[in-house]
Amino acid sequence: MTQTRHLLKGFTLVELMITVVVIGIALALATPSYQKFVEKRELTAAAEDITNFIAVAQSLSIKRNQPVNISWDGSSSHSSNFCIGLSEGTTSCDCWETNAADKDYCAVGDVPYVLQKTSFTRISNEFLHFRPSDGNFSFDPVRGNLVGWSDSEVVDGDWLFYMHSNEGSGSSRYFGLEIKLWVTGKTEICFQDYRRMAISAYPDC
Repeated sequence: MTQTRHLLKGFTLVELMITVVVIGIALALATPSYQKFVEKRELTAAAEDITNFIAVAQSLSIKRNQPVNISWDGSSSHSSNFCIGLSEGTTSCDCWETNAADKDYCAVGDVPYVLQKTSFTRISNEFLHFRPSDGNFSFDPVRGNLVGWSDSEVVDGDWLFYMHSNEGSGSSRYFGLEIKLWVTGKTEICFQDYRRMAISAYPDC
């Protein structure tokens, strides 16, 4: 009986090198797109988290029939660290305070309410801007509108917070979102149209 031998041929060194180069080029092209996708997703999530946090303060005020204060603090208007906290009444709390027994601890009832930079993963050091760099306001429990704001900039119709993606600076950054707050308690997220790319889920500012 005649046996047919099948010769198995492997890759040559040149073929392997070409394959490695092609894979390298594909990864180089894909990495920026993936980075932009991640930054857009994280920026959007952060903006939604902050606006939801404000909405929670308004809801708690109405539900508990008492004012709820929201306060924030950053090292500067272009902050490398920051925190936002809720407290009962019209007096601001210290969102850096970690001792629940302290009178300045941020809580409503027995529930702590604090957002800090560590609440947002993989965000650059200076991603969030404040205007002003520290301030507070309260929600009226009857109408749900703002009362007792610490600075006129809080309710002047311009941005209260804004955040941007990591790469570049100024208009060369890929994405930027602003959070605006109105006296009625309404919040609005819009994208900064001078950045390189739009975020279509929101109107432009």
